[in-house]
Amino acid sequence: MVHFLNRINVSLNNVALETLRLDPLDQVLEIGFGGGDLIARMSRILCGGHITGLDYSQSAVDVCTKRFSSLIHAGIIDLHCGNVAELPFNPDTFTKACTVNTIYFWPDPLTAFHQIYRVLKEGGNLVVCFSPRAFMETRGKVIHHGFTLYNPEEVTALLTKAGFRNVQLILGNNRLGECAAVKGMK
Repeated sequence: MVHFLNRINVSLNNVALETLRLDPLDQVLEIGFGGGDLIARMSRILCGGHITGLDYSQSAVDVCTKRFSSLIHAGIIDLHCGNVAELPFNPDTFTKACTVNTIYFWPDPLTAFHQIYRVLKEGGNLVVCFSPRAFMETRGKVIHHGFTLYNPEEVTALLTKAGFRNVQLILGNNRLGECAAVKGMK
């Protein structure tokens, strides 16, 4: 399943990576890393920074722990199984945070965004990438099982309500259709 996630998320991972504008020294949190495609790509940019991954699935953590064992042993990456609504990190830890195709599954996205805000350093950025409601509604019955769909403006409003400033909406298209990135700064 994690390899499938890498394939279906490649376009949104491209958007996330471009929107993050990583500096080689960034301390990055990726929430919902799945098969680790974005972690692998970020690790090639960060030459003095660090990547922390958090995923709700222990299977994803196990697969990526094997995949990235050398980077974990080198102290470049660490991976955790956990819930975005209860981030196990100290305040003011990360300079950047991102999540791709996960917001649909969060029971309380406002609480999640408050948690992400808490762990970001002042001036740190969050990038949330997802496919908008209008596009997802064309995907058939699969999206009706455990998915909450969002319009881009709803996600923008949630980030603003959580305290993020300079919130920007970036709309685009990927190989499957419309995609959105919402970026906010602490």
